[in-house]
Amino acid sequence: MDITNLKNNGKKLVTHMKNNNYSKTYINKIQNELNRLIKYGSNYDSYLDYYENYIRKISIERNRRHRLDLLTIIMNFDIYGLLPNRHRNKHKIIDNSNYAKLNSEFKQIIDKYIQISQTTGKKATTIKNEARNATVFLMYLQNKEIHCIENITEDNVLNFFMNNKNELIYSCSYKKNIRAVFKACAPHIIGCKRIMEYLPKMKEVRKNIQFLTKDEVKKIKTVLDDKDTNISLRHKAIVTILLYTGLRSCDIVNLKLQNIDWTNETINITQTKTNVELQLPLLPVVGNALYEYLKAERPLTDMPYLFLRLDCNFPITRSTVKIAVSKIMDKANIRMKKGERRGTHIFRYNLATTLLENNVPQPVITQTLGHTSPDSLEAYLKADITHLRQCALSVEQFTNVEVTKNG
Repeated sequence: MDITNLKNNGKKLVTHMKNNNYSKTYINKIQNELNRLIKYGSNYDSYLDYYENYIRKISIERNRRHRLDLLTIIMNFDIYGLLPNRHRNKHKIIDNSNYAKLNSEFKQIIDKYIQISQTTGKKATTIKNEARNATVFLMYLQNKEIHCIENITEDNVLNFFMNNKNELIYSCSYKKNIRAVFKACAPHIIGCKRIMEYLPKMKEVRKNIQFLTKDEVKKIKTVLDDKDTNISLRHKAIVTILLYTGLRSCDIVNLKLQNIDWTNETINITQTKTNVELQLPLLPVVGNALYEYLKAERPLTDMPYLFLRLDCNFPITRSTVKIAVSKIMDKANIRMKKGERRGTHIFRYNLATTLLENNVPQPVITQTLGHTSPDSLEAYLKADITHLRQCALSVEQFTNVEVTKNG
């Protein structure tokens, strides 16, 4: 194990943590772990070897996990040049994923699927989800002592999808993801086509979206315009962007100062979900909300991210976006009952349906929402109440019909 980088640059890691308000106790623990690695690290082949032969022998599990966390931070800095940012470490010393536990034959299915899918232009998130679902399926079979495709029976497959009461426990989309993996591998791995035929027939069901009403939107705008409210300018700016642009929460989290073109009045991003560039107009109401936040509330820092945590110079997370929505809705006194939808995605539905109601062409709406496929708009059409009402049938001819107790 080469400790040269830790000897020469270990102080940079400690300095970074001091500058970003990590606790003194935590920094001291990192420093102590650094000192141990510098002193003893050369006796081990790798970080994993160091963990297996030293840290893993710590008897108290909580202490062992904590030391592993410290070691992971140092490894990410040492090998990958990554400084800690209070998010999960990108690279792990120990891979406890289901994929890592699969046998070689089952791993081959996942590997082959990923290899093929990456050449077809399929979205990275889609590949990840399909591979994950198929991995869970294969891990289930492996736990049932089935270790090769040849031994998989139809009952094995059906038992994965159903509980002891013959009730489905996985959705249609889950089955479709598994099928996509085996379909891609079928021409290359014997037995995959047979597994596809064993998958149960399931009807896809979409839940109705509890869209924002015009009254709810009006109340939200009232809160956003209220100068005397105790809602932070950051939360107001976040919800303003959601309401007027329909951006996904992941894109709001990743917004950088350079994405806001004040001169040309545009917002320019590369979407996190699709990796496709998107340009939106910087509406005055959005620009004003951002300006007020930048001027009065954003910490003075060189960090490139637009929205930062208040307690440190790190970007916000998606949970911050959800909290902003919740605070605004609480203040507006809407969606207060248990089970009422408060997710950030309803703002995309609101923008889409508003544009639809105003007869904006569907290609324009698709472009505004940053969809890569026109078919993605179909889910939003179900919330276009204005045009759906035009399709309703008159009930006048049924007014004189007596309705029985059983309908």
